[in-house]
Amino acid sequence: MHSFLNSSSANIVWRVCLHATELLLIAALPMGECFAESSGYEWMPAEAEHAGAPAQDAAPLRPLSEVSVPKPTADVSKFTKVYTLELDKFGIRNDGTDADATSKGLNAALQHAKTVGANKIVFPAGTYLISETDPVIFDHQDTIVDLNGATLQVRTNGKPMYAVVEVLPGTKNFRLTNGTIRGDRDEHDFKTAPGTHEGASCLSIVGGDNLEFDHLHLTKATGDGAQVSSTGARNRNELLTRIYHDVSRANLESGGFSDRGEKVADTEKIRSIKPYAIGGERKQFELGFLGGYMGFPWILGRAYQVYFFDADNGFLEKQDCLQYRKVQVPEKARFMHVEFNQPAISDEPAHSAAHDWMVRINNFTPSTDVHFHDNLMDFNRRLGFCGAGVRWLIENNRFENNGGTAPAYGVDLEDGWEMMQDVVFRKNTFKGNQIGDIVICAGSEILVEDNDFDNKVVFHGRAYNYTVRGNRMNGGFVFYTTRSGVATITGNTYRNVKRLEVNFDGKGVADGLVRKKGETVGTPPLLSTNETFLDVDEVKGTYVNYRDSRFTNTKLLAGDTTRLVSLVNCTFDNATLDIPNKGPDFRFIEKNNTGELAITGTGETRMITENQAAKP
Repeated sequence: MHSFLNSSSANIVWRVCLHATELLLIAALPMGECFAESSGYEWMPAEAEHAGAPAQDAAPLRPLSEVSVPKPTADVSKFTKVYTLELDKFGIRNDGTDADATSKGLNAALQHAKTVGANKIVFPAGTYLISETDPVIFDHQDTIVDLNGATLQVRTNGKPMYAVVEVLPGTKNFRLTNGTIRGDRDEHDFKTAPGTHEGASCLSIVGGDNLEFDHLHLTKATGDGAQVSSTGARNRNELLTRIYHDVSRANLESGGFSDRGEKVADTEKIRSIKPYAIGGERKQFELGFLGGYMGFPWILGRAYQVYFFDADNGFLEKQDCLQYRKVQVPEKARFMHVEFNQPAISDEPAHSAAHDWMVRINNFTPSTDVHFHDNLMDFNRRLGFCGAGVRWLIENNRFENNGGTAPAYGVDLEDGWEMMQDVVFRKNTFKGNQIGDIVICAGSEILVEDNDFDNKVVFHGRAYNYTVRGNRMNGGFVFYTTRSGVATITGNTYRNVKRLEVNFDGKGVADGLVRKKGETVGTPPLLSTNETFLDVDEVKGTYVNYRDSRFTNTKLLAGDTTRLVSLVNCTFDNATLDIPNKGPDFRFIEKNNTGELAITGTGETRMITENQAAKP
């Protein structure tokens, strides 16, 4: 077994921490720096204590993420058993002709490389025409594939969905490097077959563990340059094999479990009536609503508990768990009960979910521990990059001139929903993408740092526990939204941005917080720190909440949704706060600032100062 982690690196531990006196809820700490451990689910917002936290004496959850950056690349010197593809032997053409024979021959040669014990596969230089119905398949372990500057070009076609290259579950300790994978965007037949034709990609990463993709040019797809699956399944049959159990309403009742696995009365919880078989070959699982757009339609809280039992129904242990996160099954376990932190299940889902099961117990196989770096994604019709798996580091890439059909961004984290976890974007550059540079619709524990953007940057409210740090936004629009209050924005520079908004999304769906129907759960206001604004047309939103920040030639706006304007230790140079007469009253805090913040508009009566708030 060859390790791809073969050189030292600076380590950063990315962990979630909530201190009672602070509003910062996520921290990136140098390895070895003190991390406050305490009982209970300290990652939950203080105002959301009814969202599913267990008893005070419950064991703390493990840190949600540990990401080391920069991640070292595979050591090429350790991969010495070289196999160069034998073109004539397998009927492969590298002159851009005969797609059917070339695809068939490539896949046969790639499998042959395993039989001769190769751990490095080299493509002879040239252009390989790939059949739209027979992608190049990689399912190798402990292997580097060097495309050697070659181009894999899909044949002109009219299929609404294809992949030029697929990486399958079971692939492990694998690196794909140094080549071009090209779609047929310019020649594609969009008319014969109905549909958007957005499902065609250059590189489809279905699954795999400890993968590396670098120095690739992914271009001209009718859909996405790179597309990542959240399930590890290519079709319905593969998907069904990954589903262990449906958790139905009929198998749930009021009550909970003691720490010894005994059923106890508890009107604030619900539990399984009959246990679910687990263990043996089923060594791990995740629990969640894995239909449609995922989320939390029936079991509302992220936190839940599992009680494991052996073959004789003897209690083994309890685990505090998070929906959608992998749970490791104890070796002797053969059964399990589940316990949810809500008193009942509503007759109507919190959001769209037309199924008779509440959640499922699955073992999906998304790509895990992936280093995606130094690649160019350009001129793809839909997106440069779509989706993510678990523990991805995406760094030093270029996303340029992508777009042509919606959503037309450089990067879109969307279709993986809550299965996108522990994803780091760092040191990437974005240029010329049609609608925007990056949109993050969902996922958890996402770090975006030290990137260069020149178009729209969007974080939707469903994205949970994200950090945006040390980026440079040059032009376009920036939108930060939260439903949970768990996010950190710090150290970014905004230059010539048309509008920046920081908003609370009060829809109350898919946020992992338990609430009664129609209830709003209080969450901490997002606090932005050490931000720099240069020639920004408008800064607005639910929270205009800044500390240690600098505003030059910038207008702040207390708009029709603003509830808080807090400016502490900030510096102003030709900055204004405009307060229109229309809008709700808002809390106004101004402390220890330098320079003058001119107040304009006719709505100063909306301001509630600290002195006013203190009056009975």
